[in-house]
Amino acid sequence: MRAEIITIGDEILTGQIVNTNSIWIADFLTTYGIECVKISTVKDFQLDILEVIDQSIKNVDLVIMTGGLGPTNDDITKDCLCKYFNDSLVYDTDVFEDISSFLKRKGREKILGLNKNQAMIPSKSRAVRNKLGTAPGLWIKQENKNVLALPGVPYEMKALMKDFFVEFRKENKMLNIIQKTIFVRNVPESELANILKDWELGINKNIKLAYLPSPGLVRLCLSSIGMDKLYLEEIINLELEKLARIIDYDNSEIDLNQMVFDAFIKNNLSLSVAESCSSGLIAASLTSLPGSSDYFKGGVVVYNDLVKSHILDIDINIIKEYKAVSKRVVSEMAIKVSEKFKSDFSIATSGYAGPHGGTKSNPVGTVFIAIKSPDNVFVKRFIFTGERKTVLHQVKSSALEMLIQELKKYI
Repeated sequence: MRAEIITIGDEILTGQIVNTNSIWIADFLTTYGIECVKISTVKDFQLDILEVIDQSIKNVDLVIMTGGLGPTNDDITKDCLCKYFNDSLVYDTDVFEDISSFLKRKGREKILGLNKNQAMIPSKSRAVRNKLGTAPGLWIKQENKNVLALPGVPYEMKALMKDFFVEFRKENKMLNIIQKTIFVRNVPESELANILKDWELGINKNIKLAYLPSPGLVRLCLSSIGMDKLYLEEIINLELEKLARIIDYDNSEIDLNQMVFDAFIKNNLSLSVAESCSSGLIAASLTSLPGSSDYFKGGVVVYNDLVKSHILDIDINIIKEYKAVSKRVVSEMAIKVSEKFKSDFSIATSGYAGPHGGTKSNPVGTVFIAIKSPDNVFVKRFIFTGERKTVLHQVKSSALEMLIQELKKYI
């Protein structure tokens, strides 16, 4: 079975809100063996809504719409459905009772005319009753085509979607969709694709492969659709066995904070940080887990050169000679903060996160990360790309990964 998702609302197209509904619905559909082939967003304008409904219903078995079912004048989804299906609105007593009960629970005894109007639904539709709001879901079935209209409020939409599928599954036979996502760290997407090109060429033709890159991480998603669930799982597992002989990967997205936490607590070790370009981001990440004070002693943000000298006792002449963004200075930062906090390990960062700064030899994106262990200091130079927020995320992740690698030498 194939489906399309239509989200309605000017506020989505103008960027006022993030369209999380489509992501959730697409994932939900996949769990029920329904292939989502298209996601559209349309403004609150009848001709545009009618056009996208017409295009979708010709292409798929199930069209799911969200938005435009509220009580205000710009909520026109019901009118559009009536127009498209040559239908009219009728009063539904069950829906009105749901609206009345909901408003009474909210302490609103008086029901406004706008709320009463929400009990008017297309005569050809089946109401999916809403216990969490005033707008019901609307299910219209015409021959073998299904259109489901849902309110745009996420928690209402999710509850109604689940209720709808209880009945929908009884009336429709669905295929199985099996998905498996694995995670490859610290290999750029283009490099990974080159490494896997022969494996990818030989992959079972019933499997679709998608690369989903993010800073420092590439997700590989393998999916297959069919009637025989065991067969689908078997062919995906077979390809993953072949893949494991080519490259290391994880079966779940690693929580680096948790890995650091577990390793330091288990081995009774301590940690401190000195951050320049990362501005406390690493310390904030590490202390997001309860109990982190059992191993994390503290940290400093030393953004200015004079502060690096005054707080960490780094010789100002070293900073002037080597510059703050350098292997020498970040190494000194790691050593000094470890001494100040009397920690077994330390992390230090210094770099140009952008969009300004940088030099010819160290352009924007250049970051030096140092890890001090009990008897060594290891420094690595990175050149990260992307906007400032993306660069800083990569700094944090890379620092924790370096820490974990150094820690392995001691445990």
